Amino acid sequence: MSAFKINIIDTPSTPSCRPETGKTWKIAVIDDEESMHQATTLALRNISVMGYPLSFLHAYSGEEGKALLQQHPDTAVVLLDVVMEKEDAGLVLANIIRNELNNKTTQIVLRTGQPGYAPEEAIIERFEINDYKTKNELTRNKLFSTICTAIRSYKNLISIEKSRDGLRKIIESSADQFQERSLARFSEGVLEQINVLFDIHSEGIFCVSTRPMNPPKELAKIYYQSKSEENESIVVAASQKYLNAFGKKLEQLPLDDASLSVIHQSLKESRNIIRGNDVALYLSTPSQWKAVIYIHSDKEDAINNIDPELLSVFIQNASLGLENTKYISQLLDAAFVDEVTGLASRLGFVDNYAPSLLEKEGALTLSVVDIDDFHQITESLGFDFGSKVLRAFANVLKQSLPSNSVIARLHSDSFAIATPIDEPALLDTLQSIQETTLSLQEVGSIRLGVSAGLHKIVLNEDDNCIEKALCRAEMALKQAKIQRRGETLTFDSLMEKNCNERLLIINKLRQDLTDEKLYMMFQPKVCIHDGSIIGAEALVRWHHQELGHVSPAVFVPIAEAAGLSFELDMFVFRSVCQIMAENPEFPEIAVNISPLSFNRRELIPFLNQMLATYQIDKKRISLEITEGCMVQGEGSRKKMAELHTQQWCLHLDDFGSGYSSFGYLLELPVSVIKIDRIFTWELSKCERADRLLGGMVNMLSGMGKKVLIEGLETEEQVNAAREAGLDMAQGYYFYKPLLIGDLMSAFNEKKYHHTQPVINHASVSQSN
Repeated sequence: MSAFKINIIDTPSTPSCRPETGKTWKIAVIDDEESMHQATTLALRNISVMGYPLSFLHAYSGEEGKALLQQHPDTAVVLLDVVMEKEDAGLVLANIIRNELNNKTTQIVLRTGQPGYAPEEAIIERFEINDYKTKNELTRNKLFSTICTAIRSYKNLISIEKSRDGLRKIIESSADQFQERSLARFSEGVLEQINVLFDIHSEGIFCVSTRPMNPPKELAKIYYQSKSEENESIVVAASQKYLNAFGKKLEQLPLDDASLSVIHQSLKESRNIIRGNDVALYLSTPSQWKAVIYIHSDKEDAINNIDPELLSVFIQNASLGLENTKYISQLLDAAFVDEVTGLASRLGFVDNYAPSLLEKEGALTLSVVDIDDFHQITESLGFDFGSKVLRAFANVLKQSLPSNSVIARLHSDSFAIATPIDEPALLDTLQSIQETTLSLQEVGSIRLGVSAGLHKIVLNEDDNCIEKALCRAEMALKQAKIQRRGETLTFDSLMEKNCNERLLIINKLRQDLTDEKLYMMFQPKVCIHDGSIIGAEALVRWHHQELGHVSPAVFVPIAEAAGLSFELDMFVFRSVCQIMAENPEFPEIAVNISPLSFNRRELIPFLNQMLATYQIDKKRISLEITEGCMVQGEGSRKKMAELHTQQWCLHLDDFGSGYSSFGYLLELPVSVIKIDRIFTWELSKCERADRLLGGMVNMLSGMGKKVLIEGLETEEQVNAAREAGLDMAQGYYFYKPLLIGDLMSAFNEKKYHHTQPVINHASVSQSN
């Protein structure tokens, strides 16, 4: 919903081979801004990914996007605007894609020009959102990188889906024994079924195999341990009699010359060899996997009674099953193993490795570990270097934890640990790696800060689900990031309660804001010399029918995190315009504009539209901005200059609480400076505070700025502020926040007593 800037840099696209005629990667751009469609197609023109060009599909609303994806289910990537015809149109469409259209392969990249509209983590996970970007950070290179990554993920998912479908049909059409996914179990099942099916009654059956191309890890490990050559045969399955021969070379087995001769002849001639009671059944697969099942029957003439056609069909199915087992094993490796670090993936951790360890140990300690500010590494040194850091850190975790621990990379720079050691021991281990120094050839030593969350899980308890335990550890990690960055926090039930309450408040606030059920109160601004009301500050309040009164200290930060800041600020501004229109004699009301709202391109048009709608003089409404707006870059300064050019009155709120600098005040077009209450608290208590306040007022007045102090509550503070040269003030000494009717009554009375300040006690309970 905001302007999108792309820096066009002429860089070569990825190397490509000759594409198949007509094949393209479909990229759907779903955004209500025409400029976004034009900028995206311009930035990605003439791009090829893995040998194929991009083709673009366009939709301008959530409904159009749904119809588009129904027509093109083979879309590789969707670049989806979060806010279109509705504030959550993009998220609604993401839900439709995954659940209604049942499309699990198309990669969804959310884009927004409003940083505050970042979806909740639960939404990103539930709808399988692949990436979330603000539009102004998607330069041409970053957009290209995002598209490449998404297409690779899409291609891998499509390949896996096709392989699974094909393998499922083959396996389901075969005998039950071929449904085994483990190579060893499958091979053992083949031996058992041969014995039973053909009534051979042999105790001595084994399978020897040469090294295939790209063997699964299970088989590759056998070849590595035996140090076999490519053409040497190794025992990969055996009946009970030859169980100790597993993994050994054929020549190491206690076989007579006749048996060895049968096996070697079968391998050499690539066919079945039957000689007396010795049988060598030859198997081969497309990946050059050559194997022989050797059988020595104890039953006289058992082989003579075997139906040759049935034996041939069985061997063909066995060969096919052997190949399928290999592919299934590789598919599971791809799904359960992280490609970058070689650790378990999130799926492997949750569905396989951690549950198996819990079943074995009975209790586990889970932790989620996150590298602090990892994004700065990738932004400064690139993703390739970031991958090297991840691999190096993965090695640190493996070296620091017991060998029977399970370690996984969940996503980005987030790692999971499941270990049988108890909480204190794991806390000590994590403490030892809080400040990790890695030695990397490119940059020498690099120091990483680490934060972590921890949770205990016990087998057979009601909440022993690995996924749930992992979520709780992630809650603890999030709190560590907020409260005690660089440390480890253990999960407690209060964290989950607060999280649930926060989601509840977000939903109810969103609804009440839509229904305009919030209301306004006003903190009067007074002349410090005679107590007359010279203006007011607008304060939004919320009373929910179920939650009761919700403090602004609670719902305002939640609104910011949920992307509701702009809607909340504009509700306040619209309400103030209506009130000023109804009370034309009141001089001025100040409206707070949050940093998240300040940089929205819709801000100034909306403000001007409301003034025109209610026919309000611009001089009667001032805008209060905080120092937080000052550190958001050149865009904020341009927005402030534009407001000043349009003759808006700007107030700088909370001066002295954060990035205070008299230097930048020389350049900023603000007319009123509000001194934060942290100075008020020390007035009349500390002589240095009084002198500091006096110096600040003199300097600011000398710069042509009006100065207002807030938070005055005692007569001593009022006297100190007056002596410091201040003329304007706010605080409970004069008035508590008032409803509009009480504000107008107080304004019209224009009464002030130094010994007994005017306070509207009827409004006190509503403002607490």
